[in-house]
Amino acid sequence: MPIKIFVGKAEHTINKDGRLSIPSKMRDIISKQYDPEDLYLFLLPGDTICLYPGEEFAELIESLENPAGDALSNALDIDRVCAEAEPCKLDGSGRIVIPPKMREDAKIGQDVLIVGVKNHIEIWDPVHWDWSRRQIRSGIERLRKWAQSDTSPQTA
Repeated sequence: MPIKIFVGKAEHTINKDGRLSIPSKMRDIISKQYDPEDLYLFLLPGDTICLYPGEEFAELIESLENPAGDALSNALDIDRVCAEAEPCKLDGSGRIVIPPKMREDAKIGQDVLIVGVKNHIEIWDPVHWDWSRRQIRSGIERLRKWAQSDTSPQTA
């Protein structure tokens, strides 16, 4: 059986009814490896919409229930994820409907970037995606410079 991994990215458009076509390679994984009528959307902090297959969403919730760390913050994380989640399904044309409030909260317009992220799919505003990638690259570059400087613990 093939490995269930979502990879790649594609630019797509959300229609006026909030319908978004999932790229065919990602749609094939959903259809062949998961139940296309058991999907969950939720909004991550940072304005990113996540689409999880039902069994992966259940594993996410379970991981939040059993991590090391503060039990109260874990319970709050579970409450937030569940409160923000919306069940959805692929229609016959391979589309999902993203609720208007979720689109508004995510600050996404008509054009989106769909990104495969191992066990789920993320839906980004393309400008926000570019900004986020620049921030990450900038942080990595600052860390490299610091590691090579005289003030880093490695050179002390």
